[in-house]
Amino acid sequence: MPRSGRAAASAERPALHLVPESEPAVQWVEYPRIEPGDYPAYCKRAKWYWEPGFKRWTCILLFDVLIEGQNTSLGTIPMWFNGGAGEKPKAGRRTLYFPAWVIANGGPPARRDRLSPSVFVRRMARVKVGDTKGPLPYSVVRQILEWSTGTPVNPSHSQGRHQ
Repeated sequence: MPRSGRAAASAERPALHLVPESEPAVQWVEYPRIEPGDYPAYCKRAKWYWEPGFKRWTCILLFDVLIEGQNTSLGTIPMWFNGGAGEKPKAGRRTLYFPAWVIANGGPPARRDRLSPSVFVRRMARVKVGDTKGPLPYSVVRQILEWSTGTPVNPSHSQGRHQ
């Protein structure tokens, strides 16, 4: 005896079963939080990337913040620079990236130099660490106070010509 269309469809689908309620496995990234203050730090990475949430270019510097006088890391703390919303990142004279790059480089860029973030990497610095605002604050590098090690990656070629 043939089944009607509705009866056949219900026979193919499994019956609904109530599943006992359980907590969903929601994951989140826990950022390190350390006491605000000045610390020695090692810049281990610097990279430009497109930030889709803010629809702009962002340069991130990752610092291993160290205990004073030791090589023990308190955690990896980020620092961000805004690079604008154009086709490529921009680092104009009025941005925060430009003066930080000039200080790390040991002088202004030579004409038509690219301001590569590699000037920050594999160097020791003294940084000011602070907290973000919000319901779950985390630590960020607010300012690079001084560079302690490393020679400039891209020194200006025009220095000393007009002396």
